[in-house]
Amino acid sequence: MERWSDIKKEIRSISDAEKMQIEIVADLVDEIRDKREELGLTQRDLAKRTGLKQSAIARMESGGVIPRLDTILRVALALGLTFKLINNDEQSASISY
Repeated sequence: MERWSDIKKEIRSISDAEKMQIEIVADLVDEIRDKREELGLTQRDLAKRTGLKQSAIARMESGGVIPRLDTILRVALALGLTFKLINNDEQSASISY
């Protein structure tokens, strides 16, 4: 599975601002996947906790879709995570435990 850092080098059809937005979402999804695995949960387990389908979790984790912020929040909360926004020169967001 390719990570966003590998994919973005090849994309030329979107603006830098759009790339930054996608990168923030990709970083959040990476943290969600890592936490799910750390907890020993399957995608099916997480789907049951969130009310989403397992295929939706799989598409989100594989980068097949760019999830909406409310979906990311729903999944993060099901894992016991919270959002933390950081205001600095490079806009970023992270999920804290």
